[in-house]
Amino acid sequence: MKVSEARENVGGLSNPSKMPSKSYGLPAQACKVGGQLRAVKGSTCENCYAYDRGMYGFPVVKKAQARRLATITREDWAPSMARAINKDKYFRWHDSGDIQNVEHFAKIVEVARATPDCLHWLPTREAQTVAAYTGTLPDNLIVRVSAAMVDGPKPKRFRNTSTVHARTIPTNSHICPAPQQDNECGDCRACWDKDVPNISYHQH
Repeated sequence: MKVSEARENVGGLSNPSKMPSKSYGLPAQACKVGGQLRAVKGSTCENCYAYDRGMYGFPVVKKAQARRLATITREDWAPSMARAINKDKYFRWHDSGDIQNVEHFAKIVEVARATPDCLHWLPTREAQTVAAYTGTLPDNLIVRVSAAMVDGPKPKRFRNTSTVHARTIPTNSHICPAPQQDNECGDCRACWDKDVPNISYHQH
């Protein structure tokens, strides 16, 4: 399968300017937990950056996200995603959107297994979906379960987590340096590092 064909099968990849890698974005409107949190004052999803804000409001971006969402039920989605990632060393799942269900998560695990030389970072608020998965996770898939509230506690029961702070930074946290470096990752790869238990992002 050609890389171009694989990317067409999965609806294409996204290329966020701040990232050192390609990504894969789905509509924020399709988020399960995130959709509920949007109505909660003080939640990390209340003012979601990917919900019709900035470039995420552009019709071409929204069309691409919808196209990707429609492909996740394809039988060849996992091998197509693995081929689409090609030889990249880093990959970020869901610069917008989130896991849809356990079957979707299992396919992401399959993609990570098929690309052992690539580090996969999967931020998610779908804690119950992750917990419901009964298989083992490959070492190159870093699942970071995200806190629900700004200045809230780290999610429990998960090895790797993330939080959002306006005032309070949880202990033993790596603070995302992007706000001090033109909103780019730069040389930082902490999000992809399993040895970093919690990443704390400044509210934006």
